[in-house]
Formats: sequence, structure tokens, C-alpha cells
Amino acid sequence: MAIDFTVRHMKKSDLDAVFLIEEECFSVPWSKRSLSEAFSHTPWQFFVAEHEKNIVGYGGVYMILDEGQISNIAVLSSFRGNGIGFAILNKIIDHSKAQGAVRITLELRESNNPARALYEKCGFIQVGCRPNYYTHPVENAILMDKNL
Repeated sequence: MAIDFTVRHMKKSDLDAVFLIEEECFSVPWSKRSLSEAFSHTPWQFFVAEHEKNIVGYGGVYMILDEGQISNIAVLSSFRGNGIGFAILNKIIDHSKAQGAVRITLELRESNNPARALYEKCGFIQVGCRPNYYTHPVENAILMDKNL
């Protein structure tokens, strides 16, 4: 059974909820300070998915010249499988296009098959690999991009 949710621009008041998602979803999460600093800088844009007034997912993109670099897309484990990651990714793609991006890039853990499937579904292709890029545990990063 699908749930209702909306994806919107992140507000400063969402930082605590986004930090909790970071802690649940990543072995090396961003700190609250790092999230707050990124949120405060214009090249960064963050989006949140909201269900019944609760933040259940988020994603961020950093714009540089004509390229968007996705930082993270994360959804609370209890809300996965509802199209939330897909909706956040599409919001990021639409935003990047509106900002004049001609390409969008990202990296992900080699073992993160659900994320890789999502990105491939949206037209991203693997363009490289960074050996031992991630820590805790050590793992390769897969580089993917999409022309817009």
C-alpha cells in the first residue's frame, strides 16, 4: 500500500530530522554542523520528503557551473519501497536542469545495489570507479552520471 508524501525544498527547521536520517542511513554520516553549513551555501540545494508532517527522506545537490553533483539521497528504512527516493531524485534532476546543468553526477558504494538500480532506472550510467574510496567499511565508489 503506497503512502502519501510530498517533496519540497528543505527548511532550516528540518536540519535535526535530516541529521537523524543521516545517522540511520550512513556508516559515516555528515555532522549536524556540516549539514548546516552546506544548507547555508547557495550552490547547495536540499530537498526533503515529508509524510504526515514527518521528514522521512532527503537529498542534496551541489551546483558547480553547468553540473550538478548529488551528495546524498537517503530514506528512512521503514519508508523505503514507496517511491520516495525516486521522487527526491527526480526533484534534484528537475532543479539541476532549471539551474542550467547539462550533466549530473554522483558516487555510491559498490555494494549499494538498491541505489544503483534507482539511478540506472533514471538514466544514470557507470563512468568509473574509485578504489577504496569509502571507509567503515572500506569499499570502492562507483561513479555515475547522466546527461540532461
